[in-house]
Amino acid sequence: MAEASGDHRVVDLPLPTPAPLRTAMLSVPRQGRRWPGAARAAATVAVPGLVGVALGFGAVSAIATLGAFAVVYGEQRPYRVRARAVAVIGTVLVTLATIGALAGSVVHHELAAGGSAWWYLVVVAAMTATVAVCAFVVDALRMGAPGAFLMLLSLEIASALPALGVSVPTVSAWTAIGAGTAVVASMSGAPFRPRTPERTAVAAAVAAVDAVFEENSPGNRRAAVHDLHAAWQCLHDAGLIDSGHPLEQTLRAAHLRCAETLDERPRDEAVPEDDLRLRTPLRRPSVRYRLARAAHLRSRSATIAVRLLVAGSLAGAIAIALGVGRPDWAVITAAMILHQGPDRILGSYRAAHRFLGTVLGLVLVACLTPFHPGGVALVVVLAAVMAGTEMFLVRNYGLAMVFITPLVVVLGGLGAPGDLVTVARDRFLETVVGVLVALAVLWGVLPRAHRRVLDFADGRVRDAVTRIAASTDVRELPELRRDLEFDLHASTTAAVIAAHTEPAWTRERWIEHRRLHELGYRILTLPERPGP
Repeated sequence: MAEASGDHRVVDLPLPTPAPLRTAMLSVPRQGRRWPGAARAAATVAVPGLVGVALGFGAVSAIATLGAFAVVYGEQRPYRVRARAVAVIGTVLVTLATIGALAGSVVHHELAAGGSAWWYLVVVAAMTATVAVCAFVVDALRMGAPGAFLMLLSLEIASALPALGVSVPTVSAWTAIGAGTAVVASMSGAPFRPRTPERTAVAAAVAAVDAVFEENSPGNRRAAVHDLHAAWQCLHDAGLIDSGHPLEQTLRAAHLRCAETLDERPRDEAVPEDDLRLRTPLRRPSVRYRLARAAHLRSRSATIAVRLLVAGSLAGAIAIALGVGRPDWAVITAAMILHQGPDRILGSYRAAHRFLGTVLGLVLVACLTPFHPGGVALVVVLAAVMAGTEMFLVRNYGLAMVFITPLVVVLGGLGAPGDLVTVARDRFLETVVGVLVALAVLWGVLPRAHRRVLDFADGRVRDAVTRIAASTDVRELPELRRDLEFDLHASTTAAVIAAHTEPAWTRERWIEHRRLHELGYRILTLPERPGP
């Protein structure tokens, strides 16, 4: 079925469908070489930790791991912007670790004085507010994985350390040492191979495009479009666009091959690959613009934040009422299921990943406990699980949880737990509470948010088209076109989520949505109007 719009046809395509559960649970997508990033993550933990142990600080030096998380946010970024990005995230991690330690010290003081377990609400409130704000910012900026996860994890682990006698200044200082090490480690390859991040991104995009020609499947097409856009943004950040650099030429050739193939193939489905056209993607808008764009109650980012506020508070309160040892684990479980987006199906997959990964992670903790790692052994264990986290955090959340669970348990106790049975029981119960609360919030809070988000996103596209049509100042056209492309990507994401969540409702609006996108991309492919 097709409908005409001038000389252009908009095909009534089948709606996007999520990957099958088996594929989502078991697949581990290839994303180029992961071992260099894993090695950097391990070194960022090991170097300050081992130096601290050698200087007589003992297990406390392992707290540098909280700042070492920043190195993960630098991966895939060109060296031109990497140090700044890691430094900013490192500053955030130091701030959050300090907040966590302050909240934990208040709770520990009150509990030691015989106070009620409800004092844990101080930590719950700090975690809930933190993840809501961080997730809003991360989603608005479209930073992608690991998102707000490691930020909240830093606060959560820090909140447990005062109960072990670690002072707030000590937590802050060692986290800052770890963050500083992360900046240095993230730039370690710059003097030797300064274009490695760009080469890696372009190579991954070319390989993904080649895979489309080998097997033109939905999964391969989605991967190709994702990797092409990521590579273009990498070259934008590296300052190589319109430079004539061989990497730019290689990427443009791969882009054109893929775009022509997707444009000429029978369009038997509608998926995010429809955002790949023959033209080179524009640079992303400024940070200020992206944050302002998300500052609306009908935006996707606002939906995520509201659900996190509800889920964090509810999970923490239930865990306290049940008398489990650490309600913060219930909060972080719920938050990590919800923080990456409002898609109910993919969120439910993440819940399954979280549960199964935690169970397997507790098995790994049980294997470590008899060895009672401390000092050098503690640092080595943390470096190893940090490397595993970096290897799988973006590729398979369940496998990442196998490494994250021992990281949290071992670092939060500055060693393997003495009472493994109690720790395992509490972690299991808190995970169950967090998973159930997250699923209830995902399906029950703002149940029609996907409708509002799609209507809002499509409305933004219409507004952008109208502004371009009405513009009489040729100097503002590049900025308006950039804004339109940004809004088109947001609209595509909203449409996919709506199709996953409520196919019948989305189907009624699909033709209009597709027509709007065709119009938007036709405008982007037209030459800019000449100046007066």
